[in-house]
Order: sequence, then structure tokens, then C-alpha cells
Amino acid sequence: MAEQNGAAEKEQISQSYWSLVWWKFKKSKTAVIGGIVVIAFYLFCGLLAEFVAPYTLQQQTEYLEARPQPIVFKNKEGNFSLRPAVYGLDEEIDMATRKRTYVVNKENIYPLRLFVRAEPYKLFGLIPMKIHFFGVNPDNSDAHVFLFGTDRLGRDIFSRIIYGGRLSLLVGLIGQALTLILGLSLGVISGYYGGSVDILVQRLTEFVTAFPREPLFMALAAAIPPKWSPIAVYFMLTLILAFVQWGGLARQVRSLILSLREQEYVLAATSFGASDSRIMFRHLMPGTMSHVIVILTLMIPSMILSETALSWLGLGLRPPLTSWGVLLQEVGSVRAIRFAPWLLIPVPFVLLAILSFNMLGDGLRDALDPYGGR
Repeated sequence: MAEQNGAAEKEQISQSYWSLVWWKFKKSKTAVIGGIVVIAFYLFCGLLAEFVAPYTLQQQTEYLEARPQPIVFKNKEGNFSLRPAVYGLDEEIDMATRKRTYVVNKENIYPLRLFVRAEPYKLFGLIPMKIHFFGVNPDNSDAHVFLFGTDRLGRDIFSRIIYGGRLSLLVGLIGQALTLILGLSLGVISGYYGGSVDILVQRLTEFVTAFPREPLFMALAAAIPPKWSPIAVYFMLTLILAFVQWGGLARQVRSLILSLREQEYVLAATSFGASDSRIMFRHLMPGTMSHVIVILTLMIPSMILSETALSWLGLGLRPPLTSWGVLLQEVGSVRAIRFAPWLLIPVPFVLLAILSFNMLGDGLRDALDPYGGR
């Protein structure tokens, strides 16, 4: 047993740094689960939204604010079946509230099918297709599947959540890319040169971070002209989020550069006549990437949450663009919560995405220090 443990330790020590990182990352079950969920979000919502969603984004049906349909495992005769199905919906008028409602009709059962031919779309915006991942018999005009119900215009909530996740997740991803470029560059320059350059950059970061984040978000978002196109608003909101977030990353990178610039390999590069730009971006910057990856992973959830909050307040993305925040904006009235509480279903998706990123970030933080005690 002692020989086996010694061999295992020798094999572990002989591995490369990234092999040790992967070995330690796999030991954290919460980090692995978080990574799988994050990948699933970007795969199903980002790349394959049109394929996964049973309906297109703006496709309307005659079922206005229909409640979610329960999934059952029965056939048309009422017997147990391995194929999942949904009950039909019948329209009724509530005489007390004068409101149209839909009740489950257990006599009508519509089996769910995989790879159903339905409304046409373009996969990745290029490939024309008509196949959706699941749905009901397209030949039956009365058959519909509303797993999460419909909104006030008869649009499928499940499909809109899938499409909305694309913009909400891309805001965090693109925003962090811009934050990385700005924060990493200024942090490296500030830490390497020091002196007046360091003072200027640090005072700038303090100026940005001195303002309370939420009021600053609201002020900058409210300054976006209402006449701008939705796409222009989307990119401007991304720039605003990146502008507010870069200061924290720059300060942390600066502190790392201050410790790295005194290393022997940096002094050797200087003695051989390497330029400042080469030392900063070829020698010093790679030494900070393990820490930067963790920082960015933990900052993406805050960007997603900020976009959701701003869109919910009406200061972020606007229709016809669809994000999780725009979906929650439709639940901003007491009437919607009272008569259509299923419109709040996007909330668990927002929480799950934020929790998954935090789990992944915590796992990366421990894994990137494989020789640490944690």
C-alpha cells in the first residue's frame, strides 16, 4: 500500500501544471456540476435556441395567458405509456372576473415527439431548417405544447426563455471580453511602470468605483436615447456594464504585476534588451491569466444580474429584443402576478445561471492553486 501511495504521489508531482489543475478541478463535484450547467446554457440557449425551442420567438397562438400544461405518461386510451404527453386546453370565461381562462381537458391527449417539423428558422442564422427538438403532431391544428404556459400575446414562455437566455448570457460574455481588454491592459501598464502612470490609472479606477453601482447603472442606461435601435441599445448596454466593471479587474492585475515584475525571468528579459511592450504582454501578462480567469468567471454573474435588473426596470434591453430581464418586465404588475404567476418562471433560470457560474468560479479558484491546502 505504501509503495502504491508513493507511486501515485510521484505520478502526481511529475504532471504538468494544467494536468494538476484539471485533476483538482475534477475532485470538486460542485464545480463540475456548475461547469456542465454553464456549458448547457450556452449550448442550448446560445447556439441551438431555434432548434431547442418548440416555437419561434414571435410566433403567436390563440391561447392567451394559458396556464402550463402538465406532462403525463398516458396514451389516448388513458393507459400508462412511456411516451410523455400533454393534455389539451379548453377555453372558459370566468363570469366573476370576466376573464378568459383555459382548463385542462383530460380527454384530449397529445403525445410529445422528438425532431418535429414545425415553423421554419435558420440555425446559426445561416442554415434553413424546419426541425425542432420536440413538439406535438404538426398536422393537428388543435395540438399545442406549452410547458411553461403562454404570455398575454399567446407566445410560448418556454421558447422565449430559451431565446432570452441567449442575449442575457451573451451580455455577460461580451461584457467580460471588453472588461478583460480594458482592465487587463491598464492593470499591466499601471503595475509595470508605476510612478505617475500608476497614480493616474489608480485614481481613474477609484473615480469609477466611487459611485454606487446601481444608481450609476441606472443613470448611464437612462442616458441611452429612446430612438436608438434595439441592437444599438444592446451594444451600448454591454459597453456600460464593461465600463463599470473594469476597475476592479485592473486593480487586482496591478497587484499581481507588482510582485511578478521583480522575478528573475523579467530581469533577464530586461538585460537582454526586450522592449517594455514585450515584457508586459509576453512575459508578465501570461503570469496573471490563472487569476484573471477566476475573476472573470465570478464577474459574469454580476453582469447577467445587472442586465436583468436594468431590463426589468425598463432601462436596459427593450422589445422586440428578448432577454430574461425583458421577460420579467412583463410581470411588473400586480395583475400579471395575480392571474398569470407562471410568467415568473424566468426567475429560476436567472438564479440557476448565477449559481452555476459561482460554483464554477469557486472550483477554478481552488484548482488553479493545485499545491494549496484547500
